[in-house]
Amino acid sequence: MIKNQVAAKTAPNPGNNRFWNFIDNGDSAELQLFGTIESEESWWDDDCTTYRNFIDELNGLGNKKAINVSINSAGGDVFAANAIYTALKMNAAMVTGTIMGICASAATIVLMACDNRRIAKNAILMAHNPSVSLWGSYQADELIKLAEVTNTVKKSIVAAYMERLDKTEDEIGELMDAESWYVGQEAIDAGFCDGLIEDDFSNSAFKNCFRVDGTSYSFKNYLEKFVPDEIRKKVQALSKTPQKGAGAFSNKPISQKGSKKMEEENVVTPEIRDAAGLKAAYPEMCAQIAEEAVKNERERLKAIDGIAQGIPADVLEKAKYTEPVTAAELALAQMKANNSAGRKFMDDLEKDLETSGAAAVGGNLNSGYDPEGEQRAQSTEKVSALAAALGKDKRRGKK
Repeated sequence: MIKNQVAAKTAPNPGNNRFWNFIDNGDSAELQLFGTIESEESWWDDDCTTYRNFIDELNGLGNKKAINVSINSAGGDVFAANAIYTALKMNAAMVTGTIMGICASAATIVLMACDNRRIAKNAILMAHNPSVSLWGSYQADELIKLAEVTNTVKKSIVAAYMERLDKTEDEIGELMDAESWYVGQEAIDAGFCDGLIEDDFSNSAFKNCFRVDGTSYSFKNYLEKFVPDEIRKKVQALSKTPQKGAGAFSNKPISQKGSKKMEEENVVTPEIRDAAGLKAAYPEMCAQIAEEAVKNERERLKAIDGIAQGIPADVLEKAKYTEPVTAAELALAQMKANNSAGRKFMDDLEKDLETSGAAAVGGNLNSGYDPEGEQRAQSTEKVSALAAALGKDKRRGKK
């Protein structure tokens, strides 16, 4: 069996489970694809009972103007998905596909058959390479043949994608190789969908809708067990927005990324309650903000180091970390401190002169005395003494 679905953590169960349901609504019909797309039989075999049942039910609906396909599936049998794809493509009705919870792996093939493709804002789409499930013993040539068949199956999936996505064969191959996950609007930006359902869906709508290898999962449990952590956080953040009405949802067409209509659309953004929600909703923007903040902080610390000469270590520590300031603010504060220390030194010096009585000491001039020269000498001596005293003053930061 060649499968294309999210990797399960339970033992394989090849049992045949009915995964579709048709609902006749008069002029239109609904096809519900819930759970794993699977069959023990080859869907391309005319004797396949499952395939005949599906085609009989589809033809039994008669001529419909529209068929709405509701998808909540993790994928499954690629041949079964391809058969459903062909049947829907051949039907004359306008086919609209809606991703209600998850559309992964082989289920995306069915989505590509739809004329219109919509996704809930908190729903998930995933595309990756097909794989082979084996039971029994095989020889080398048989395994080589299976590898060739698997590569051919991948080409069939790529061909279905190329009809809808504006991407080359190589680009599609790369996104499948990388196992690409998309949430809501991201699936539209990638080209897989063209319409966004603004409201999310209640978890009760998905109860027992997921079946992986015979095991039932609710949407919440499925997120926890199978979906990557970063995708789960995105879904949870988008699911916090209150709904407009219980069990109701509205649809709003969204043009492809880069379209002129994008500016005219009202974009619904998630309700952000905390930093974790912001990071989950806008990871790239948050990463850019963090990068700029780190760059600015490094530049601030580098500038402070550039003027650190003469500033006490405890003052530098406070300016850098405990009470952050810019280098300009620190320099201004140091200038003010030096100015205040200088004024205090001069005041103290003047008081010392008055207390010692040195200010009252005089002298008698003789005939050979040069008053102006002596005054200059005294001024020079005082300035030198003051400079020496300032140099020894620890309040100026010198040791």
